[in-house]
Amino acid sequence: MKNLFFTLEGDSSKPAIVLGHPLGMNSRVWDGIVPDLLKQFRVIRWDLPGHGLSAALDSNSSPLTANALVDPLIEKCDELGIKQFHYVGTSIGGMIGQQLVTQYSERLLSATLTNTGAKIGSKDAWLTRQQDVMALGLKSMAATLVLRWFSEHSVQTKPSLASYWQEQLAHVDDFSYGALCAWLGNMDLTDTLGPSSLPIQLICGEKDVATTPELMGTLASLLQVDKLEVINQIGHVPSVESPDQLTSLLKNFISQ
Repeated sequence: MKNLFFTLEGDSSKPAIVLGHPLGMNSRVWDGIVPDLLKQFRVIRWDLPGHGLSAALDSNSSPLTANALVDPLIEKCDELGIKQFHYVGTSIGGMIGQQLVTQYSERLLSATLTNTGAKIGSKDAWLTRQQDVMALGLKSMAATLVLRWFSEHSVQTKPSLASYWQEQLAHVDDFSYGALCAWLGNMDLTDTLGPSSLPIQLICGEKDVATTPELMGTLASLLQVDKLEVINQIGHVPSVESPDQLTSLLKNFISQ
């Protein structure tokens, strides 16, 4: 996949940590935790196709293959000479993380998967979302979609949160977003996941309506991860709703 925008920050002699953002957002979702991470890591983050500063998918392109998102990440790490890295991914970024665990485990030092699942939603629902986006456009749908991302507590205590991310979502390429909806509709990692020797941390939001604590509990069972960290009063995006708590969980986990 061409023209994906990657950001590299920090000392190349430090351990690498790669951050994968949710659908409809972009790599700025990590702004609240990166300054602290840079004290001990080299930080790599990227924008999904048609999101942030990454180029949109060609509207004549074929549907995305199962590995269309994970393979370009590995290729970029190869290009940068990064043999192993810690990975943190939320939502669709967490599904990419599950692919790393099952297909590229030798490249991982650890995996932190937040607000995700082995199967997120139903194929029909994702295809309906794709059709709606192509018919109506994300600009007109942004307000409704963004309200599903955050808890009521987060919206009330962070006044600019919803409006900022509505603006970001409105600028996402409709076709690329739709193609990623179709990808999510086709992705079901239930039968490929199992116990892993890798250190894996799972984190969810108490109020997440998209990837509920129950859904993440199923993921924990599949991976045989004993503990599921639940952050109270947040929804789908801990890096912007509770960055300090996420940073603390990350650093404590990796230090162990």
